Amino acid sequence: MRRPLSIDRTPLLWRTPARTLSHSSLDPNEDPATGLERVSSSSNLFDRRKREERLREREGRLRRRDKRRSVIGNEHTLSEKYESLDYEIVENELYRAAEMDKDHQKKLFRRSVNRWVVCFLIGVFTALVAACIDVLVYYNSKLKFHIIINGLVQICEHGRIGDSGCTWIILFTWALYNCALVSVAALLVLFVSPAAIGSGIPQIKCFLNGVQIPGVVRLKTLVAKVIGVSCSVGGGLAAGKEGPMIHSGAVVAAGISQGRCISIPFDSGLFKYFRNDHEKRDFVSAGAAAGVSAAFASPIGGVLFSLEEGASFWNQSLTWRMASFPFLNFFFVKTDR
Repeated sequence: MRRPLSIDRTPLLWRTPARTLSHSSLDPNEDPATGLERVSSSSNLFDRRKREERLREREGRLRRRDKRRSVIGNEHTLSEKYESLDYEIVENELYRAAEMDKDHQKKLFRRSVNRWVVCFLIGVFTALVAACIDVLVYYNSKLKFHIIINGLVQICEHGRIGDSGCTWIILFTWALYNCALVSVAALLVLFVSPAAIGSGIPQIKCFLNGVQIPGVVRLKTLVAKVIGVSCSVGGGLAAGKEGPMIHSGAVVAAGISQGRCISIPFDSGLFKYFRNDHEKRDFVSAGAAAGVSAAFASPIGGVLFSLEEGASFWNQSLTWRMASFPFLNFFFVKTDR
C-alpha cells in the first residue's frame, strides 16, 4: 500500500511579529524602533528622580486634601444637629392683601397694645420665678441648718452620743444632705431636660442670634432650671442666679408670647399672630432683661445686658417696652422679698 503524501504546511515567508507600541509594553530603557537598549545617561536619571519627586508631592497633596475634607465633613455633621431661625419679615401677596384691608390699622394698633400686655406678664411671672427660687433656697437652708444640724447638736449635748462621735456624725450628715441636693439637680438635667445644663446664657445668646437649639425654651427646661439652681445653691455649690434667671425669663417670655405650651399639650388660643420667630425673638430678649432685673434688682442693667450681649437683631420699639417693665419686675421682686 502506498503511504499518503505528507503536505508541508510551513509558510513560504517568515514574518516577524509586529511590535506593539502601547504604553504598557514600552520599556523606558529600550528604543521602540530598533529594540536596542538605551544607554542610561545622567540626564535620564535626573528626569526619573524628578518624576518620582513629583509623584510623592502629588500623593502628599492628595492625603492633605482628604484630611481637610474629613475635618470639614465632621464640622458639617455637627452643624446638622441644629437649625436656624427665620427672623425675616414675610412679605408676599397675602401680606400685601392684608395691608389693603380697611381694618389693617386697627389690627396693628391691637397688636401693639398686646405687645405691651405680654411684656407686662413677662415681668410679673419672671419676678414670681425669682421669688420661687428664693423660697426654695431658704427652706433648703433652714432644713439643713435649723432642723438637721441643730437636732444632732442637741442630741450630742444631752449625751446620747459619745463626744468622739458627735463631730463626725454631724459632718457626715451635713455632707450627705448636700450630696442629696446636688444629685437631685444633676438627675433633673440628665433625665428631664438636658438643655437646662449650665448657666443658660450661651443657649439664650444662640437663640437670640438665630440658632435653634431643641428644648431650650420649653416648660420642662424651666422646671429643671428652677429646682436645679435651688438645689445647687442649697447644696453648697458655687452657683448663682444670674444665668438661671436669664434662662428662666427667656422661657417665660417664649411661653407667654406664644399662648401655648408644648411640654404640656395646652393651647389658650391667645396671641396667635405672635407665633413666628421674629416676634418670639423680641419677647425672649425682653425675658432675658427681666431675668437680670429679677436676679440683681437692677432694671437698667437688664436692658443693657439684652442690648449689649444678648441679641444681634434689635427693634427700636422694643427698647421702650424693655425699659418700662423691668422696673415693674424690680417692684415685684422687692415686694416678694
